[in-house]
Amino acid sequence: MNDDKMRATAQDQDTNDEATSQAGGLVSLVPDTLFALTERPQGSSIRAIAQATNNSRSSTHRILQTLAKAGYAQQTDNGGYVVGSKLLLLAARVFGAVPVLELAHSIMRNLVDEIGETCYLATYSPADDFITYVHRIESDHLVRFVQPLGVKLPLHAGAVGKAILAALPKVDFSSLDMVAYTARTLTSVKELQANLSVAKKHGYATSIEERVIGVAGVAAVVRSGDKVIGALTVSVPLSRIPAKGLDILGVAVRKHADELSSALTSMGVERI
Repeated sequence: MNDDKMRATAQDQDTNDEATSQAGGLVSLVPDTLFALTERPQGSSIRAIAQATNNSRSSTHRILQTLAKAGYAQQTDNGGYVVGSKLLLLAARVFGAVPVLELAHSIMRNLVDEIGETCYLATYSPADDFITYVHRIESDHLVRFVQPLGVKLPLHAGAVGKAILAALPKVDFSSLDMVAYTARTLTSVKELQANLSVAKKHGYATSIEERVIGVAGVAAVVRSGDKVIGALTVSVPLSRIPAKGLDILGVAVRKHADELSSALTSMGVERI
């Protein structure tokens, strides 16, 4: 082999080695990027994730796009990113909860088919002062409100949080940060207690624009035995509230939540 060919071969090898090194560098940043996503359930900007992982914004953007396509990340309306449903499913598998999500999906699918509105499964732990959406089935309507999965939601504002509180044997109201999200958010303990009494009586909670303008909600608690572990909830644009009111939806949500509770109790599940 002459000198020119040897130099060309060496240059090609250097280029290949550099490309491999760059690819390996990006791969090594994927776990850090995923971890950065979980640190801010409410969502992070590309810039914030890049800073957290000591990576460039362009490389971070490429990693996030790849993760989003695979379902491990989800882009929000403001351009940020939150944990994707596939990452939640992976976490569930680690904790042995896959059958729970599969079962919940089937029941939620039936609920969406029955009432035609987007349904969410929320998880709750007594150690927390919030709930988290872990699964969602969207309606076919063009106009619908979609809440990202993995986001922490308050207990005092909205149907799902009130359904949880109404089912608890004891509530420490002083621990609730009763922030006003809209003009209709319940910000006094007296108002909240009155709402919870109605929710306890009916077996489901309702809300109208308590957390998001233009959106109503209906939710029913999910139990395993006597333990409150989550809730099923549906979100409804105000323009599609049934003529008979939210109560007609509440009955359906309660029925499916009770079905899920019965199944989880028989399986001995202690968390979603």
